[in-house]
Parts: sequence; C-alpha cells; structure tokens
Amino acid sequence: MALTYISYQLAKTPSLIEEIAKELSQYKTLDDLNLMELEKLPLLNAVIHECMRMYPPVSLSVGRVCPPQGTTVGGYFIPRGV
Repeated sequence: MALTYISYQLAKTPSLIEEIAKELSQYKTLDDLNLMELEKLPLLNAVIHECMRMYPPVSLSVGRVCPPQGTTVGGYFIPRGV
C-alpha cells in the first residue's frame, strides 16, 4: 500500500520525480545503492515519510472491550465483553 501511495503522489507531482532522479544520479549502478546510501537521500526520504504520514499503512483504530463489570457511558449501560 505504501508504494502505491508514493507512486500516486509522484505521478501527481512530476517535478518531484525529476528532483529524486537528480539525487539518484550520483550512483552509477544499483549495487552502489545500499541501505546506508539510501538513508543519505533527503528528498527521497522526505517523500517516503510524508506519504507514510498522509496514508498510514495500518489502521489507526484500536479495538476496545468492555471490562468484566461492564460500564456506563452517557447514561447507557454497556455489558462486559462488548
């Protein structure tokens, strides 16, 4: 999902593709691009982080279960396990 949204955002902003290409142009082969080198590319990392912020790949909602004694919310009793 993350790569889909990154691709989507890059497709909407072709100038970013050009700027990232400039960052990558210093590397002659794919073998030159290891994890340590990729971490040094500020624009590429900014695009990845911003897309992850805008479109998180995991659900943000956390499931909740009512405690064994139940609870009352807004005047309504909610039984245990709900």
